[in-house]
Amino acid sequence: MLLSGPSGVGKTTLMARWHAIARNRGIAAGWLSLHRSGHDPRRFLADLADVLDPVLPVFARRVAGLDAGGAPAVLEEVLCDLAGELDRLGRQVVLFLDDYQAVADPAIHRDVNRMLSALPGCFTLVIATRIDPPLPLARLRGCGALLELRAADLRFTLDEARYYLTRVQSLDLTEDQVRDVTEKTEGRISALQLAVMTRRLMAKERDALPEIRHRADQWLDQVDPAGPDAAPQADDLLLRGFAALMVGYAAGAAGDLESALAQCRDAIETSGRVLETLRPETARTAPAAPDRLHHREIQILRLVSEGLRNREIGGRLRISEDTVKWYMKRLFAKLYVTTRTSAVARGREMGYLP
Repeated sequence: MLLSGPSGVGKTTLMARWHAIARNRGIAAGWLSLHRSGHDPRRFLADLADVLDPVLPVFARRVAGLDAGGAPAVLEEVLCDLAGELDRLGRQVVLFLDDYQAVADPAIHRDVNRMLSALPGCFTLVIATRIDPPLPLARLRGCGALLELRAADLRFTLDEARYYLTRVQSLDLTEDQVRDVTEKTEGRISALQLAVMTRRLMAKERDALPEIRHRADQWLDQVDPAGPDAAPQADDLLLRGFAALMVGYAAGAAGDLESALAQCRDAIETSGRVLETLRPETARTAPAAPDRLHHREIQILRLVSEGLRNREIGGRLRISEDTVKWYMKRLFAKLYVTTRTSAVARGREMGYLP
């Protein structure tokens, strides 16, 4: 089964629901996200063994006993053992592979292809990805062994969005408002969820602010490029800008002006990157210099260099800890770093710190 579509369209949400249903019905179900293990075939095989260990312990022990070399012939033999163990198990097994677009090593595609070719009919593989994987999809279609759900199938129609907004979320919206939010979010469940939480904040439900920040945080993590050198896609940038704008608007509605301004700045910067991405190749200029830091970001960077944690920084600057976390995320993105130590070092290189 293949779920293929852009980020935010609901692939993981749908798979999580299927996973829960399968387990409730007594079906052996394993979940593996390839966001972290998609670049290392050895780690992929080890993670696969971990998720299948409850139902296939012999396979897990065999993988654990492999030497560091992992010759292809040995790995193929291990996958054959997996097929045999599934046959002996005699029960239905479903394996969910999320974020398959993160797979960068051809060896992982090879192993998944072997699984598709050798595993018995009681085994179902469900793959969620933003781009079609290099697997024999045409052959699987031809023999009726592939079910596909793509972006057009996963996006909410106007009727589905109306039901979700007015019946599930109990929002009092006119038909024009439902149509407007459906068009602006392109029917993506993640965007609809953010819109709902913003509406709750406008109704003075202050407890919605931590939730909207948490959900937007998860979404922004999902739309990050697959690797440090990967170029952001226009679609991802639009999603990032939308999420930042929604959080900024929500924070402003909740009275957190500092966070609102930070998020709106993020949205404006992202909008510029979207326009740059959509411009014709001949009209693009040379890559710009690294983004300059805002004065508040410089303040926070200096306090980080003094060894202060987020809570202490918030107390010093009289802003919330959540706001500090948002500024830290912006700092890391602008400085192209992933740790506080490297941020301080990079800040010194760029002249922001003595």
